[in-house]
Amino acid sequence: MNRDHQLILNFRQVDPEARLGLPSGRHTTPSLVTSLFGGALLMLLVVAAGLVIRRPTGDAVSDAIRLYIWDLIMGYKGLAPTMVFLACWSFSFLCIKMLKIRAQRRALELRLMPTDPGFVLTAATSQKVLQAIESGVEGAAHFLYLKRIISSLRSMRNVGRVADVDDMLQSAAANDQSILESGYTMLKGFVWAIPVLGFIGTVLGLSDSMRSFNRALAPAANGQSADVKAVTQGLVQVLQGLDVAFVTTGEALILVFIIHLIHVFVRDADEALLDDAREEAHEQIGARVRLDQVRVP
Repeated sequence: MNRDHQLILNFRQVDPEARLGLPSGRHTTPSLVTSLFGGALLMLLVVAAGLVIRRPTGDAVSDAIRLYIWDLIMGYKGLAPTMVFLACWSFSFLCIKMLKIRAQRRALELRLMPTDPGFVLTAATSQKVLQAIESGVEGAAHFLYLKRIISSLRSMRNVGRVADVDDMLQSAAANDQSILESGYTMLKGFVWAIPVLGFIGTVLGLSDSMRSFNRALAPAANGQSADVKAVTQGLVQVLQGLDVAFVTTGEALILVFIIHLIHVFVRDADEALLDDAREEAHEQIGARVRLDQVRVP
């Protein structure tokens, strides 16, 4: 660390949520408020783009395509906008999470220990390193890696074996892994909810189709002569119901597929951060502790 104890890392300047003055989630997990705000903003952009696309051009084919795209955003019995909003919320969550992972990695770049190859950690030297970290990093406890280091240094006086230090580091790593898993709970809920909404659209669409088909064939079933125009209109309504049924399901599956792909890359970066933090913590703490210099008070 800097010998003059100058501020070399500030959590408020590197964390995307803290920089905007919004509530900051734990470690790499975005807060509910921030991800919701980002999702709402993204939804507004999607709707604005849809309004631009929806403008008629005078070409029948082009206008039909534009209207179809608008329906994918705001149509289909209100199911489409709900699915699109949940997808926007998911994209916002993953984007903010990726930025927070990058911010957390800034702590791994710090040199916490003196460059002297003969330096070892004892109860006395650990306190000096701890003071240097706390004076050089603003909001050190918000960094996953530094929180693990600080916890180990503060416990240095209470351990009697090198294995105790390793156990502390392993326990902290397991706790961070648990936090990582719980951080994706909301996203998992959205990935479950979007296809369910698509299947609800399928049920509603098929129900409308069956009712329309029944009305179209009702005169013939009663022995009456069917009006060709009425039958045609009834069949058109049947196709509209089938359109709702299949399009909502297809749209839901596409959205979930995209979310899942992005989720895979973000989770890989999240787990890589934990692995690097585990290795760096062992190198900085576990490998520098000497058995004969760790004392029990």
